[in-house]
Formats: sequence, structure tokens, C-alpha cells
Amino acid sequence: MCTLTSTSSPKKKQKIQNDDDGIPVPEITSLDYVNLTTHTDTFGVDPVPISWGHPDPIVRGPVICTVRHNSQRNAIGAHSGSYCIYTGLAVAAGKLNPDYVPNLKLTSPVFKIGPHDSWSNPKKIASIDPFGHMTTDSFSKYLDKGFDIRPTIAVTKAHIDLPECREAITAGRLVPDGKILLPSGQSICSKAAIEPVWYLP
Repeated sequence: MCTLTSTSSPKKKQKIQNDDDGIPVPEITSLDYVNLTTHTDTFGVDPVPISWGHPDPIVRGPVICTVRHNSQRNAIGAHSGSYCIYTGLAVAAGKLNPDYVPNLKLTSPVFKIGPHDSWSNPKKIASIDPFGHMTTDSFSKYLDKGFDIRPTIAVTKAHIDLPECREAITAGRLVPDGKILLPSGQSICSKAAIEPVWYLP
């Protein structure tokens, strides 16, 4: 995804808000097609404000790039980048309901990343959403209200089996520590898949 986040916080207030938490009520757009990309003039007319660089995710606000909330979008682009074509094909083939929203409430990162000081410095964080892997935790109130907010970072742990590591262990060049490198030659690693979220002031 190449998402351009809002260059400034919109001054216009949401017309419908919950008095308790100040989070706007989502306006659902019903479509029988899927936009594969967007242009700069398709920005929402009443976007959810973003205060880029704020350390509190609720104050910072979620990046809303899905077309489900057309009037409240605060970014341009498409989730999943070039892979969004497959969603469009599935809808066109009648295999996927265009109103389908994945249930992310039971998902969470398998390990913790950050927070880091650079996350709250808008001059240093410009190509990723630092809360992109914590959608369910950081924006649970938005999700509970029905907003379609997608993660932009997926984190997981994996075992990587490299023949070179096995050969190096056999040759004595590497010594397994049992924590990162196993005697079998497998390496235990943490990895992240990141969709770019560009902030272009």
C-alpha cells in the first residue's frame, strides 16, 4: 500500500459523535465494486482527524484507507498494494461479499515492538504507521463502533532452515546457542511484513 496520510488535521468536526468518547460514528458506504486505487481528489469530505506523530494512538487517530467509509477516509491509496487486485477479482467472481470486513478482534502481535522515541517525532516517522501492528489494541473503540481499520504491519515468529547454517555447524564455524540457533541448524527469528504508510507534509 502506498498511502498518503493527511498533511494536516482537518478542522471540520464530525457531525455525529458519541458524547462519551468523542469517537465519530462510522458512515458506511455500500458498494457493489472494489476500488483498486484512488486519487488525490477522492479524499473524504469529513475525514477522521490525524495528528501525525502524537504518541497516544487515540489522539493520533487511525489511518482509514478503506473505501467502506468514503466520507471519513483520511488517506489515499489501497490496502495490500498490488495484491488488492485479488480482492477485486473475488468480488467480481461473486466469491466475496463486497461488504465483507475481517474480524480482527482476536488478533494481536506475537511479540512487542516499541514504542520508540522516533514514533512520536513527525520528522523521523514518515513511511510507516507505528501503530500499524496494534490495530486491535490501539483502536479497539473504533473497531467496536464498526470502523473498518486494517493493520499495516504483521509480526510473527518463524523457524528458518538454511542449509548454510547446517553446514557451518557441521564444520564448526557456528555453535548453536539453543536460543537463536538450534542444534538442528534452524534459526529462530522474529519478522515483520510492513505496508508503507507515507506521511507527506
